Amino acid sequence: MRSVVIVKKGRQMAILTLLGCFSFAQLSFAASAVSTTTVNVVTLAKTPSNLTLDTEAATDTSLPLLWDANGNPSNTGYTLEMSEDQTDWTVVQDKGIDDMEETVIGLAGNKMYYFRVSSYNQDSPPRTNGEYLTGQFLTKPAKPPAPTGSVDGQTITVNWGNEPGTTTKLFDGKDQQLTIDDGDTNKILADLTPDTAYEFYIVHSNTTGDSVPSDKVKIWTDAKDPANLRVTASTETSLAIAIDANGNPSTSQYKYRITTIDGTAIDESDWTTDLTYNFSSLSPGRYKVYAKARNNTQNPNVKETAEIELVTGTVPAAPSVETVPTEDSITVTLTPNSDSTNVEFRIVLQDENGQEVAVTDWAQQGTGWAASELTYTFTGLQPNRKYKVLGEARYAE
Repeated sequence: MRSVVIVKKGRQMAILTLLGCFSFAQLSFAASAVSTTTVNVVTLAKTPSNLTLDTEAATDTSLPLLWDANGNPSNTGYTLEMSEDQTDWTVVQDKGIDDMEETVIGLAGNKMYYFRVSSYNQDSPPRTNGEYLTGQFLTKPAKPPAPTGSVDGQTITVNWGNEPGTTTKLFDGKDQQLTIDDGDTNKILADLTPDTAYEFYIVHSNTTGDSVPSDKVKIWTDAKDPANLRVTASTETSLAIAIDANGNPSTSQYKYRITTIDGTAIDESDWTTDLTYNFSSLSPGRYKVYAKARNNTQNPNVKETAEIELVTGTVPAAPSVETVPTEDSITVTLTPNSDSTNVEFRIVLQDENGQEVAVTDWAQQGTGWAASELTYTFTGLQPNRKYKVLGEARYAE
């Protein structure tokens, strides 16, 4: 047994001795195949940039928002969140792929809202870098109530309500902005055209823009009193009168009436747009004539003006004429044929061709040449000549 062990040792030593005869550089080995572990990795998307509001398209209930990809490629998702207090957030858009705009609706007017946008990569599930693009935006003011108004003659007062945090703008019916100061709640417009409709509306404005215009209010000025009531023609039984419109438009209406001096009603016209009227079937005498105006029929608040008055009269009945001639004079006596109150008389002497020879002044009974009765003597006349004597009567102004 011992001899076997020795032999084995001898072989080992022989082999080692043999290997010792060569260097490592003279040895070669063959490489094995490669084993691989593959892990899919997606880089995170960049935080988006430039969160903006489309102010032209914004309303009192909606905010159209836009943002930029900031270098992110397609297949990037974006999440938009909204808050009213920057504490509680509501997702408005959830990982919209390449969707970089969103119109948020159902909002309140003239209110500040806070937003934040985050990006998500195309991993599964998508991942975010945890950073936000933030912004805050104000809705436009809500449509304001229509203004109200009142009128006093040709002066209009427009009234409105203001909205806190906004500026009020006042416009007329021609969309011209009227000057008002911050905080004003009314505007007075004076010396306007009589009997004319004026329209007004308001807009509330904040930093985002203007509200929808309010409904319009229409306010009518009153007609003005007519002016210059006058007689344009008269006879013993009629009076033609006229007035000036005094700035009223052609659609304004007028009414005329006539009474006796003591106020007893005689006649009254219908409402008319005419500036003239004729009273007929009168008796010779003195009268009071009245005229007034009112707004045209398009005005829902018809208002009549005060009356203007004129004391006048028809042509008095012509007086009777009696004459007593001498060789060089003619004595004339007039006899009134109607009430002579406020009537003045005149005597005209003409030659046979109607050429005036002499004339008295206008005088009432008991005054001037008519101090004693209505008698006057023309002297210095030619004998045996033909003359015409005219007895005239008129109502004094």
